[in-house]
Amino acid sequence: MKDKSSQMDRAKRMYEHPTVKARIKQEAGTASRFAVVGVIATLVHSAVALGLFSFGVLSAFPANVVGFLCAFSISFAGHHIWSFGASRGTEATHRRMRRFFVLALAGFLANSSVLTAWLALTPWPDGLGILFSIAVVPGLSFLGARFWAFSAKNSKPAGRK
Repeated sequence: MKDKSSQMDRAKRMYEHPTVKARIKQEAGTASRFAVVGVIATLVHSAVALGLFSFGVLSAFPANVVGFLCAFSISFAGHHIWSFGASRGTEATHRRMRRFFVLALAGFLANSSVLTAWLALTPWPDGLGILFSIAVVPGLSFLGARFWAFSAKNSKPAGRK
């Protein structure tokens, strides 16, 4: 019991440390901004994909691809400028964009796999499948964006290779 109590006391002291509290507050702000941008991008993805599908312009899968591409532009710009703060220099921007595109593409492949399974295996409406497949990926996307695509540790100062 004493060991568990001392571990809890140590954890409480660590949390109450000003640096830890500030870091938690900073990360919560980053996650909140990421969520806002993600919701906006998801709404664009959904509106474009469902609009193209509903008006008979494209079938579900191609409509989803077009929705993804529209959402990617909004998502990258929002995360680069607001969620994670823009880096100085075009080299850092291009690196972030390449990394974020790889991350977004991996998320989209997961999204597409879910949609493919939905379309093949369920009797439910295709439009509902589009919405379900879009909702699957955001949590993993945040982790990848925060710790890889937009990581300050992986950014080189402008002008350096």
